[in-house]
Amino acid sequence: MTATAYSIPRGEDSRMTVRVSATPDQTWALDAEYLHARTDVLKRLGAHYANQIALLNLVSDFLLLAGVICTFFVAWWTCIPIVGFAVLQRIANKRLAGEMAGKAAQESTDAFLYLYNSGALWLERPTNHSSDPLRRLLSR
Repeated sequence: MTATAYSIPRGEDSRMTVRVSATPDQTWALDAEYLHARTDVLKRLGAHYANQIALLNLVSDFLLLAGVICTFFVAWWTCIPIVGFAVLQRIANKRLAGEMAGKAAQESTDAFLYLYNSGALWLERPTNHSSDPLRRLLSR
């Protein structure tokens, strides 16, 4: 059982999704951006999940603030790498929210059902193509 983060297109926009391999022929996907925006969903899985995301978002916000302040007091170009680090931190926070929810879904049936009923978790196509009957017939 592994959790891997991918950014795959879902419809018109591209959203960050975390895929969780449950069995060799099933892959579940979690919407990481939804979980990052709605920390109340993470709080139902465990208060420490929401607290960790809030703390890491605070670090990202302080990096953004430090980038703006360094522009005025150090040099104009210092905002570029600092803001870049803040953006990378925010992207990592989104991925981490999905991975934490995936870990909680693997450990608890209640968490799995809650994520599935909230719409943050859905079934992807099978990971093993030989177990898919349609692909098995088309490959012959």
